[in-house]
Amino acid sequence: MSPPWLQTLMSLPNLLSLSRIPLGGAFWLTLGPTVGESVWAFAVMAVAAVTDVLDGHLARRQARKAGDAQAEPGGGTGAWLDPICDKLFVAAVLAAIIVRRHPPPLLIGLILTRELVQVPLGVAYRFIPTLHSWLRYDFRASVLGKAATVAQFLAIAALILDHPVIEIFALIAFALGIAALVDYMRRAIRLGKSRRAQADPASKPALKR
Repeated sequence: MSPPWLQTLMSLPNLLSLSRIPLGGAFWLTLGPTVGESVWAFAVMAVAAVTDVLDGHLARRQARKAGDAQAEPGGGTGAWLDPICDKLFVAAVLAAIIVRRHPPPLLIGLILTRELVQVPLGVAYRFIPTLHSWLRYDFRASVLGKAATVAQFLAIAALILDHPVIEIFALIAFALGIAALVDYMRRAIRLGKSRRAQADPASKPALKR
């Protein structure tokens, strides 16, 4: 019998999230040196976008059927698995574009600003115990986080097409990425304060007799 963590990981919503990892490899194989030779690369991106929509929808529906509307999608696993798979897919796609198309580094930096800042913050949170006392990282994707991912997809599509609008989409991805980072930090600080308040009996008002 499979362990519970493996059964959770192999749920349909989580499998849809995980499918974006091999789709990143498929993008490498389908991206051509010209726009006309990259039709299948667009198809791969479209499939990845569909999985990104479906995994959250199916996870929420499964939670409702289980009779627990407050449960995190995928039993909690999908909350961190979905954004990680998003980042791995975007990283693979941009790496392929860098190798095949050689775009300006500034554009890549603008598109990846969120990841370039968030990854070091996540590593610091993981390995600096002091941060655990006043921060509680929430992996769940926010509306701003999803909007930043959509902007990244649009910027990547413009990169593939070599369209002049790429600069606008890259700036939008940059702005939404920074906004998402601020939102993540705000949530982490709020959850950290809430956890400290629950752990400190002195912070709770005394009951009147």
